[in-house]
Amino acid sequence: MSGLKYERKFSIRRFFNWFPLGLAYASLYMGRYSYIPAKEDFESLMGNTGLGLMTMTGAIVYGVSFLFNGPLTDRIGGRKGMLIATAGSCMVNAVMGALLVTKWFDYFVLKMSILYGFNMYFQSFAAVSIVKVNSNWFNIKERGVFGGIFGILISLGLFLAYTVSPMVMAALFEGLPEFYFFIPSGLLAVMFFSTLALIRDTPADAGFPDFSTGTDTEFDSDTKIPTSMILKKILTHPVVLSVAFIELCTGVLRDGMFQWFGAWTVDISRPGVRGLLGVGLFLAGAAGSFTAGFISDKFFDSRRLPVATFLYSIMLTALIGGALIISLVPDANYLKPYLIFGIVIIMAFGAIGTHGVLSGAATADFGGKQATATATGTINGFTYIGVAIQGVALGFLTDYSWHLWFPFLIPFAAVGLFMSYRLRKVKPKLKKEERDIEEEIQEELEEQTT
Repeated sequence: MSGLKYERKFSIRRFFNWFPLGLAYASLYMGRYSYIPAKEDFESLMGNTGLGLMTMTGAIVYGVSFLFNGPLTDRIGGRKGMLIATAGSCMVNAVMGALLVTKWFDYFVLKMSILYGFNMYFQSFAAVSIVKVNSNWFNIKERGVFGGIFGILISLGLFLAYTVSPMVMAALFEGLPEFYFFIPSGLLAVMFFSTLALIRDTPADAGFPDFSTGTDTEFDSDTKIPTSMILKKILTHPVVLSVAFIELCTGVLRDGMFQWFGAWTVDISRPGVRGLLGVGLFLAGAAGSFTAGFISDKFFDSRRLPVATFLYSIMLTALIGGALIISLVPDANYLKPYLIFGIVIIMAFGAIGTHGVLSGAATADFGGKQATATATGTINGFTYIGVAIQGVALGFLTDYSWHLWFPFLIPFAAVGLFMSYRLRKVKPKLKKEERDIEEEIQEELEEQTT
């Protein structure tokens, strides 16, 4: 294997490493968001405020868990981390389904919030694990594309939760909301065993020589860095923290749109439009992620923040348009839900693309061999602080008035745009051989220009 040209055998093995890992991650997303389409079946037990409380509880647990599970995954490896994630979420989803079967509805919101908190604890292993494993299999010049794949997997998970799950429910399990949880539970059991059989942490674990990932950060040293020092360095790393605050804004915008669109269509008596959500999120999110990753690698020399700047500018413009539509167009207007759906699709393009290229690629770039999971955990932790903020805030605000939905989101888009623009020139330190190649290319370009 030399440069970015790999032997066919290695490329095939790498595919069978990341593809089942990606399916496991998508299945976990299904098990993470299954409660949202299920809510309509127990509307009398949980209103918007209850949904917001459940979302906030899970998001806080998810964010805090990264402080422990990120460094832990750096120690035990991404494969074991994904096994913990799939097994744990499988069991908790099964328990949530059992709660509905037994009709034990006393303190329903509290019980579901607690269970969802446990679910999100196990889910927190997944994001750090998938990036940890793939950081060892992809060079820095390929990670933008991998970040795109990462976002596509998120989109696939949302499609499974918002479209496939309701379709299966309508066809086979109508009136049995417990299967919103039993279906992802069964799928996650399958993913546990596929991870066990196929996933390996490094090329060496699969019988191949390890190769240079192209970075030369302080975390790429072969000398073992103590966990406490890794955590301290990551939590004080200026670039990682700046990206984390950008991703906090992404968390507010992403879930602030996706989680509330369905509830809004119900409140204006147009729930049929919600059926478009899963397909729309999948197509827009996949397109946004792939576009962001490709542009990052091919046109910005593996810099991730210029892409985030571009996507945030799109999202800010879309939100301003959405605020005007929500406020000025009457609810009775036939086109209104489709106009807002269009805004949701634009937001999916921007938010999933941003999350993929930052959480899926930038974390591996700056985290290196020893701190990728910790960096990913830190950034994803901030993302879910954002999810928690929007969950509790919009749960309260939308019960008061839907006119506050978009105005609440606009300041976060403005802050994310400002911060990503400030960091647009940031790039991790490359290995000497990578720098030499870049210098040769730059010299050739200058010669051609003169």
